[in-house]
Amino acid sequence: MATKETASSHEETKRFLVECNGCSYERSADGRLEATRIGNDHRRETGHELVAIELPPTSRNA
Repeated sequence: MATKETASSHEETKRFLVECNGCSYERSADGRLEATRIGNDHRRETGHELVAIELPPTSRNA
């Protein structure tokens, strides 16, 4: 599974959107390890390839 990650502070947990290229599977994940786990589990079950895209940080002052 490929992860597209932007450069940012290592202090905050990054959020990822895990998407499947072979079906409509889509999940959000807190951190790279969870994104990898979600992707690996889905790939094992289906054989599909997945990609994880880093989501931009949310504004807490909005």
